[in-house]
Amino acid sequence: MKILVMGGSRFNGLAIVEKLVAAGHNVSTFNRGVTNTALPRGVTQIQGDRKDHDSLREALKGHDFDVIHDTSAFVLDDVKSLVEIYRGRIGHYIFASSCAVYAPKHTILPIPENSPLNLSEAEGNNYGRNKVLCEQYLIAQYREHGFPASITRYPMVYGPRNSTSVREALMFKRLQEKRPVLIPGDGATLSHLSYVFDQATAARAMMLNPRTFGQAYNMAGREYYSDDIYVDVLAEIVGVTPEKIYMSPELANEAYRTMPYPVMQRHGVGLVDWRESSVFSTRKFEEHVGYAQEHTFRAGMAETFEWYMRERIGEHMSTDFSREEAILAKARASI
Repeated sequence: MKILVMGGSRFNGLAIVEKLVAAGHNVSTFNRGVTNTALPRGVTQIQGDRKDHDSLREALKGHDFDVIHDTSAFVLDDVKSLVEIYRGRIGHYIFASSCAVYAPKHTILPIPENSPLNLSEAEGNNYGRNKVLCEQYLIAQYREHGFPASITRYPMVYGPRNSTSVREALMFKRLQEKRPVLIPGDGATLSHLSYVFDQATAARAMMLNPRTFGQAYNMAGREYYSDDIYVDVLAEIVGVTPEKIYMSPELANEAYRTMPYPVMQRHGVGLVDWRESSVFSTRKFEEHVGYAQEHTFRAGMAETFEWYMRERIGEHMSTDFSREEAILAKARASI
């Protein structure tokens, strides 16, 4: 297949490029060329600014593809411009969305794809709301014009080359330095992540599958975990025994409100109350595509820690733990 990855130079997009090349596909990327990335041999790099629609159209002139996997669309105009260019000329368009599209409170777990979506204009929901608008447009394009679009919804993604240092890398650093670990409440809140290389394999598996057209899919691991277990698994990988400090609900609220980074790596930080479990059903994707993600949570995190150590990520992180120290002091005083 001839495939265009919109983005393709960092984390999620780069993992997809690598999986596609390894499978023997003809791959191109489209981005601004700002990130200095060593792409696999044979990948065609198309440079341009997708925000400039005339420039986008000119850069893509003469380029036809079987599949476009769009990892860099965040607002409706991003999606519309590509649909307008490739309507009637594309076999499959896959839009990388997010589980941030879901409304924050759920009475049923795991959360299925037909759960209510969040179009609230409340502060902090721009990302999720914009993804919802993109999804709604693409579903309408499929139903009204037969545009072959599919939607993949990811919870928080982890894995090697994660450029966001306040996620798994922060916990690795905290554990290596034998710092106490703050845990909100009793540590029983459940969450769900997606391993970057599994989601890349899953995306490849769905390409040109007509059953996926007009559909949205949760794309997460088959396992989920509590905050308590998250700390235990990462501590085992690092090779330390963690010192856990459990916070009262009141102190946990203060920690989430005042600390400069999330207390726990979790889907929906800032959108979902820390007491709300977020677990997503993957049954629909497994039934429609016949693929279930391959890595266990522990295996994915172990590979991520190998990268963290190999690239000496912790040595280049300058984390200010002062606010965390203040919360720790309050938590200890209340014991």
